[in-house]
Amino acid sequence: MIPRLLALSPSIRWRLAGLVLLLLSITATYVGQGVLVAQALSRIFAGHGAGSIAWLVAVVVALQLVRSAALAVREPVALRASGAVKAELRHRLTAKLLRLGPAHAQRGRTGSAQTALVDGIETADAYISRFLPQVIAAVLGAVAVTAYLFVLDPLVGAVVLACALLMPVLPLVSDRVLRDRNAAWFRGYKDLYAENLDALQGMATLKAFNASGRRGAELARLAERFCRDSIRLMAIVVGYVGGVAFIIGLGTAVALGTGALRLAAGELTVTELLLILLLTAESFRPLKELEAAYHSGHSAVPSLKAVFEILDTPEPAQGTTPLDLTGPPSLTFDDVLFSYPGRDRPALDRFTLDIAPGERVALVGRSGAGKTTVASLLLRFFDPDAGRVSVNGVDLRDLPLDRLRALVAVVSQDTYLFHGTVRRNLALTRPDATAGQLEAAARAAQAHDFIAALPDGYDTVVGERGLKLSGGERQRIAIARALLKDAPILVLDEATSAVDAANEAAIQHALDTLSGGRTTLMIAHRLSTVQGADRVVVMADGRIQEAGPPGELLAGQGAYAHLVAAQNGATR
Repeated sequence: MIPRLLALSPSIRWRLAGLVLLLLSITATYVGQGVLVAQALSRIFAGHGAGSIAWLVAVVVALQLVRSAALAVREPVALRASGAVKAELRHRLTAKLLRLGPAHAQRGRTGSAQTALVDGIETADAYISRFLPQVIAAVLGAVAVTAYLFVLDPLVGAVVLACALLMPVLPLVSDRVLRDRNAAWFRGYKDLYAENLDALQGMATLKAFNASGRRGAELARLAERFCRDSIRLMAIVVGYVGGVAFIIGLGTAVALGTGALRLAAGELTVTELLLILLLTAESFRPLKELEAAYHSGHSAVPSLKAVFEILDTPEPAQGTTPLDLTGPPSLTFDDVLFSYPGRDRPALDRFTLDIAPGERVALVGRSGAGKTTVASLLLRFFDPDAGRVSVNGVDLRDLPLDRLRALVAVVSQDTYLFHGTVRRNLALTRPDATAGQLEAAARAAQAHDFIAALPDGYDTVVGERGLKLSGGERQRIAIARALLKDAPILVLDEATSAVDAANEAAIQHALDTLSGGRTTLMIAHRLSTVQGADRVVVMADGRIQEAGPPGELLAGQGAYAHLVAAQNGATR
């Protein structure tokens, strides 16, 4: 863990090095104070006057002032160091999650990812600002003081060293017990966070089904289990703290007793005994501070492990093959086999489809047939388990991901708008678009009129996930985004699903205009929207059941005709 944190960037290593030097300077003031106090007491015991210790007292006061200044500076320095580490971790983690894409997000829960991204990094504060620099400072400080005690008296030095060596043993012993309980605590924390977030996001559904009370009871049980895990964890921590206090007391008592016996035997002077008394405590002080820092930052260990697990997750391979297009490209799905993690049945089962440049192909079929999976593979949200997907004959895995996704514009049935203005959401695909270009795209998508009627027009904040807009309004903004992107490949995943009948014809006309001159993949449940397709592909169980122009398929009384008849019958 420590080498990974130190390897983040050179600036972080320099910040932590400065913090270690500051901690060593604090230890040095304590040691210097102990030596001077021992000298002063020795002179008083020897019968010297107060004047003989005046300069010693002055230096002690000076050391206390230096220590006070160092202690005052330590906290802001530590916060800046931990802030730099957290900023670097957050930057790397966010970039990593964006590179991993939807495939990684679908393997876990939103709350768990948010726990790692926010809480997982924030809990690292104590570990980074206190424990990490204290490890080095404590070892160097304890070694230096113990070495000085060896010079004074080897026997006393050996006693102090033996007790000091027990201090690092305790964390190793307690860590064996803490590891499982700490993991259980963090697991419970993530589960509780994810469940609470899930309940908040689905509050309307819980209320509609009168299930909020039951879900509240489930959350209470999770909270109670998390509380028990927390208490078990703290019990180990308390036992550890007691063990450390015992070792420090034992070491100090044994060293002092040994020194007293050596003094009685004439093998030590009073001054040396006083030095032993004062410096023995100083040899344990850095280790005691390390113990406090260790347990204040111990809860960050599983959090940081979760962060580094994400950072170590393999990314989708990217190629470097250039792809220069002068027109709409061809698309090929060649014997593609793909299964979602945790599912036995493949979503696509030896799926083969060739789409000519500029052709408009509609994928239809019942839910679960594999239609949306085809679009996900085209965007490389996932890679096929077998077979290949290619653009103009180039395997998608041989293309840079940025280049591939620049070729594709998507209008999805699940439109996602970010919290911000309408203008910002429209410009997502083209940040340099002018106000005139944004408005032209909105007009073509039949969105300008309702946008202009909003309180602040294009500068109206749409709210989280665009909740201030209706489903149809959100979908028209998504269509405008696709128009603005002007990509050679167009994916329409039930693009008019949330549009009312009054606007459907106008928007369908806009989509027909948009798809002209582009290779278009239309995923449709509403079969009335595929009449303009050049070819309809009927899918079932991840395979192609039949394919052909819509008019021919309708006349053929096959699977497509049955779907149309069933849908027309359902809408009567």
